[in-house]
Amino acid sequence: MTKHNSLGAILLFIYSLLCYAATLIALLYFIVFCSGLYEPISVNSQGGEYGSFTALLINILLLLVFGIQHSVMARQSFKAWLSKFMPSSVERSTYCLASAFALAIIPFGWQPIDGLIWEVSSPWLRYVLHGGSVLGWGVLVLATFQIGHFELFGLKQSYDSMIGKRRLEASFKTPGLYRFVRHPIQLGVLMGMWLVPTSTTSHLMLSIGMTLYILVGLYFEEKDLISEFGLRYSEYRQRVAKLIPFIA
Repeated sequence: MTKHNSLGAILLFIYSLLCYAATLIALLYFIVFCSGLYEPISVNSQGGEYGSFTALLINILLLLVFGIQHSVMARQSFKAWLSKFMPSSVERSTYCLASAFALAIIPFGWQPIDGLIWEVSSPWLRYVLHGGSVLGWGVLVLATFQIGHFELFGLKQSYDSMIGKRRLEASFKTPGLYRFVRHPIQLGVLMGMWLVPTSTTSHLMLSIGMTLYILVGLYFEEKDLISEFGLRYSEYRQRVAKLIPFIA
């Protein structure tokens, strides 16, 4: 490896670190936004500057940006096109950076829609629901580490390239939570978003929108996994529930 290439690989790794930081910040901000615990950036804020119809259209647009970005950039055809313009070692980091932007614009651009859907008054039940929501976000984080957190967020790929380590082919593995559900990351998101003691019309819309995206996204993701791992993944689908342990 030449000195020039070594410098280039170091710069690409720094780029991956910045993408990783942006992803974590966007995710944390989104979690706080969904939780409703901090009023200045809560999805349950009331009294937006637009009418309900305009707010509805803006929010749908924000959800579409998020869904389209995640779906299109995850396809193999898009990855093949992207590889013409950048090294494969930072393809995943670039995807994460775009995802961070698409996720961040939701709380920044979201328009409140007045109306209370439910509010739990019992103090102990509120604690239970808050605990379930925190558990859900914890499941999301834990699941990323069980399948390779730093690879999932693109750091491993750019680091291996920087030190000249050959990239191995993807392997099929089902550690920890993946023995009970095929998609614990998405399960964590659903728990985090739905297990809340207070939900306004605004929160309900966000929860429904993200749930629909997850269900549609998993349909295409599983097709890709069957294409990549064949019979091994098909047998895994028969044995393990999709989202709810032992049920579905």
